[in-house]
Amino acid sequence: MKTRIALTDANPEKRMEAIYNLLDKLGISSNPTLFRVSELYMSSTQNNRIGIVCDDVAEYKLRVNIGPGKYDYITLTNYVKEKSPWNIDINKNLIILPGQALTKVFYSDMAIYYAQQGYSTYILDRRETNIPINETDFSYMENWTIKEHMRDTYDGVAISRIHTAILSNEPVESIEVMAIGHSHGALIITAYKASEYDDMSLGSVDRIVPVDIIIKYDPKYSELIQAQAQEFEIFSESLKNRTYNATNMAIMMQVANLALTDPEGNYSFYNGLTNRQFFRLMASQSYTLNAHPYTPNYHYWSGDLNGLYYVDENRLLNLTLAGGAVPYTPKCMDQYMAGLMGNVEGYEIDFSRINSPVLYIGLGGGFSEYGSWWYKNEVGKTNGRVTSINWNNQGHCSIALDYNSPDLWALINSWVKNNPTKK
Repeated sequence: MKTRIALTDANPEKRMEAIYNLLDKLGISSNPTLFRVSELYMSSTQNNRIGIVCDDVAEYKLRVNIGPGKYDYITLTNYVKEKSPWNIDINKNLIILPGQALTKVFYSDMAIYYAQQGYSTYILDRRETNIPINETDFSYMENWTIKEHMRDTYDGVAISRIHTAILSNEPVESIEVMAIGHSHGALIITAYKASEYDDMSLGSVDRIVPVDIIIKYDPKYSELIQAQAQEFEIFSESLKNRTYNATNMAIMMQVANLALTDPEGNYSFYNGLTNRQFFRLMASQSYTLNAHPYTPNYHYWSGDLNGLYYVDENRLLNLTLAGGAVPYTPKCMDQYMAGLMGNVEGYEIDFSRINSPVLYIGLGGGFSEYGSWWYKNEVGKTNGRVTSINWNNQGHCSIALDYNSPDLWALINSWVKNNPTKK
């Protein structure tokens, strides 16, 4: 804690000296790449202990500026079991990368569960989560590409290591890191694992768990591949016309607001359904409202017009409108995803670079087993530590809020224990 206080010194020379002292204390070489991450950590606009949230699990929050724009920052929310404030005896990190347009609010129960299992657990909220609903200028999103997302992920991984090292007083190189990515988060962590960032000492990830994503389809699904190639062209045309933001979640948030505040009112754009019923339709039969669904039965939550089966609807609606979802996302990422799935030339991930244990989880009502093909048959060519499972016939978002989501979290934890790294 004394080291951390010294780093707040306003005198630039003393601040620089304190940073170098911290690097020495943690056993980090002071090369430019590592120094940049350390300086990001020290210049966080927020680095606060929020307090105890459950039993002996405390919450910390780190907001880290990563660029000159007003939305160019990431937020790491850390849940960890403490011995006392700012004092832990844990040296393994688990980082959760949320799905598109979702925030730590959706994943906090999951993160607290893993903190109780002995991880220093972080949820990494991306830049998109900073944008308010009344924003009208999205020009900055032109540069929010997969490369920028991977660089942000590197900063998040590295800073999580430093933060846990400071809390535990352990050497930073001893902090093991596992990452669970959901949906777009799974796409990012997979691309990250195949990139040069994973080769850097502070950025390396020891295990990855991509949940419900498709990198490439089995070639036999030619119609689905062609549909995503068409989606790629649509996104590319939008970007060419300088429309950089997607508004899918903004629409869903509007529907959620109607479903919560006026559930029995008639939904004006879909004759015969109430507002709550239309919300259920969007959630449980998502594929019917999409010109090019990822899979034939793709949906967010399982259910029907009478109700959702596995999740508390009112809780879902309240969390969606209370910070769990954000309205705008970068179309560059949608284009990248469609390019991969549509087999567009120049869009691929080098599977041969993914050499750590991998657990792919397909959610039965989401991408399901369609997503496992690439991990098993491509990554599996050079990596003998790939496991793939298809979990329950539930929706794409069932990892987070469903009544039985803890069963999936426990399954992942069991896999971790049974798949040691080669450190």
